[in-house]
Amino acid sequence: MWEMLEPAMFIGLGAVAVWTHVNYPRLRPGSLLRAIVHVVVSFAVFALLPTVLGLLLPLVPLRLALPYFVLALLIPVFTYLLLSWVWLIARILQDIGGNPRGGHPVTGGT
Repeated sequence: MWEMLEPAMFIGLGAVAVWTHVNYPRLRPGSLLRAIVHVVVSFAVFALLPTVLGLLLPLVPLRLALPYFVLALLIPVFTYLLLSWVWLIARILQDIGGNPRGGHPVTGGT
């Protein structure tokens, strides 16, 4: 059962990230640069998570609450990490396959 925890977490939080992308279009970054900034920030927060946990875990009063405390911090951070990648990939696909921009204007006469 424990060997299924990691894949189930990846699939579940990935589904939440895709759901958020689809249902909240106003949260999407407006440019490729902003999408890249989201990815960098999400990696930085994810990299700082062990340090934050190392500082906060000794403050948790009950030892039985430790796994819940870790998951309460890990789930939002990991979801944001996956969501930032969804935003980046969607932004790249939109920029590549979007409507044509620029070019010469078409005149009405033949």
